[in-house]
Amino acid sequence: MKRSHALYLLCFFLLVSITAAAQDLSKMAAYQRSRFTNRELLALLNRQTTDSMKVKVMVEIATAAESRPGSLKGDIDTAILYLAKADSICQRMHWTRQRLEIAMSYGEMYYHTNENEKKDAWFQKALTYSRALQDQALEADVWTDMGKNNNSFQLREAYLDTAIHLYEAAHRPLEAATARKELADVHLNMGQYKMAEQELKQVLEVYKAHHYTKIYYTYDLLSAVNHWRGNFAESQANAYAAIQAAELAKDSGILGNFYWRLAAAYQDNKDTAQREVYLKKALMAQLRYPSALLYHILGELTDLLTARQQVDEALHYLLMVKQQQPPSDIHDKISLSFSMADCYLAQRDDARAEFYYLQYADQLGDGDDVNNYLMKICRFYLDRHQYKKAAPYLDRVLAGDPRYRDLPTSREVSLLQFRMDAARGDLASAVQHLLLYNQLSDSAFAIEKIKQAAEMQAKFDLDNQEKDNQLLREKSALQTKTIEKDNLLKKSILVGCAILLLLLLVLYNRYRIKTRSNTILRKQQDQISGAYATLEDLMKEKNKLLGEKEFLLKEIHHRVKNDLQLTMSLLSSQRRFLDNEAAIQAINDSEHRLKSLSLVHQKLYQGDDARLVNIKTYIQEILDYLKDSFGAWQRVHFELHLADVMLDTGKAVPLGLILNEAVTNIFKYAFPGRQHGNVEISLTQQGRQLHFRIKDNGIGLPPNFDTAASQSLGFSLITGLSLQLEADLVIESKQGVEIRLAFEMAEVYA
Repeated sequence: MKRSHALYLLCFFLLVSITAAAQDLSKMAAYQRSRFTNRELLALLNRQTTDSMKVKVMVEIATAAESRPGSLKGDIDTAILYLAKADSICQRMHWTRQRLEIAMSYGEMYYHTNENEKKDAWFQKALTYSRALQDQALEADVWTDMGKNNNSFQLREAYLDTAIHLYEAAHRPLEAATARKELADVHLNMGQYKMAEQELKQVLEVYKAHHYTKIYYTYDLLSAVNHWRGNFAESQANAYAAIQAAELAKDSGILGNFYWRLAAAYQDNKDTAQREVYLKKALMAQLRYPSALLYHILGELTDLLTARQQVDEALHYLLMVKQQQPPSDIHDKISLSFSMADCYLAQRDDARAEFYYLQYADQLGDGDDVNNYLMKICRFYLDRHQYKKAAPYLDRVLAGDPRYRDLPTSREVSLLQFRMDAARGDLASAVQHLLLYNQLSDSAFAIEKIKQAAEMQAKFDLDNQEKDNQLLREKSALQTKTIEKDNLLKKSILVGCAILLLLLLVLYNRYRIKTRSNTILRKQQDQISGAYATLEDLMKEKNKLLGEKEFLLKEIHHRVKNDLQLTMSLLSSQRRFLDNEAAIQAINDSEHRLKSLSLVHQKLYQGDDARLVNIKTYIQEILDYLKDSFGAWQRVHFELHLADVMLDTGKAVPLGLILNEAVTNIFKYAFPGRQHGNVEISLTQQGRQLHFRIKDNGIGLPPNFDTAASQSLGFSLITGLSLQLEADLVIESKQGVEIRLAFEMAEVYA
């Protein structure tokens, strides 16, 4: 390595002596600048004879010292010393442009050391220099640098927006596009993914129009935006585009970052094998051209290998990276420590795993990676039933910034809270966190399901899928036969019409052929009688088929009702083996809902019309069932005012389920302590409009109770079912709870 450095410097010095102008180090990529050691840079400085080159090398020495991994106070002092020397030369030579660049370097350095007042002062100096030069593009450069080096997303957005307008005014489209790319990065961190995507597409158009070679950074950022938007195919395509563009530009130093991005895209698409391939590629590229991502990529790779039981291979990579690129700052040390802990945990060496988990636990700050570390420690102790040790780490996750909890993290936190609450005996809270975990597991974009009901429904669907398919095939065959019969009937009618026409012709000819008229007339009458007999047989066959169809529909409803009864029996059997009150209550609630569905199908197969349900008797039977279930015949009095209305199943089922949820909640909560009460239920019809009302005189809802924001399963079901009915839903709590629904019937049935 030293010999290659010496050869590189020799060539460099020869180039300086020949051209009298050295290469601008500030324009090199980070991995190119890293080839020069501090000693080589100092030697380069001593060889300079011009003040302009001395200033450039001094700025590079300062930048290298400030950006050195794990830099200490001495490094910052070195950076300040050489920046001050460079600024002194520029001040003496009246080089305003170079002083502007030095002021920006000061600003970046103080941003990294969290000295915001000094940072702002130096950036203001840079603005002053740019305005003195009356150069809008230079001023835009300062605003761009200020936008990159600020912790406030709002200020970064404002600074970059100012830079874009200045670049556009100076007719610098490429620089404006680059500033817009930085603005898209800000919007990505602010969660404004759609805006970020639109901005990046604008940037790509400009870059392509100007044949800009470093377009791969924009593809990489667009891949990240699509990852957070859930467009995983687009994320993968953009990651590929970034790699291809970097390879075309022969920028090998950045490929490790893009391989890692592509591995993340394969993770989104659940392609574990390809993710492992590109994580290994990313790690090897990072070892050749190290960056801050090295230990992050190492952690992801070892996590994946450990999960796939490839622990020895994971330890091999950990030891190899530790030997070739030892961790230099606290973040890399933390990442390495947790990866070691995961490997030892997989080998069931709990003592070593706990040691490495706790080695830097007190030094963890804030962020999405930190949440993953804290949750690993919490899971470690929960799995060993050491709940008191697990609690502080879960509390630290919950106390952290919510911005760092994405959907998978929030789902995992809910599961950990459920396990912790269950261990503490706080069953109500445990059930809430379990429901939240199930909701988050089902979707990132807004689907809410009831886990137990969904499981039972899925099992029911699976068991009856083949039966339903067979019924559909039989129904299809029956429909085909019916169509054939109808076609035959149409043909018969046409034949009959032709015969009648022929009869008229015969009657007309009777006047002309008297001798043959009587014989012909008898023949035609016989033909007409035969046609009518055929028509009568066809009509009987049609009525028979319609009756069979009605019978089949009733048989289907009968079988569905029997299947629901069987499901209820299974639930009842399961309940006898449970000792968890929340689970027993959930089983009871599921039985009540299934009973409501069962009654609909019972009405359909017992009634004259297999499509319609008498809603009045349906409501009465549901109430009778619920009163028997809760033993509330004497305690709760019902006043019913129900119109005698026939509803189709599409309206009757949701209405019955809403009634079930409302009355169940009344029995549970409206009259505590065996208190007596009254419940009014009314159903009125005004033309096509139906008005349904349930009112109790119980204790009502808690103060400031928001039904829209409530996590209550009952209210969620009532709201969802009212949407299915396309009904106007009103829930009020005045001297009890009142629920009103207003919806239209598609057709009024007598």
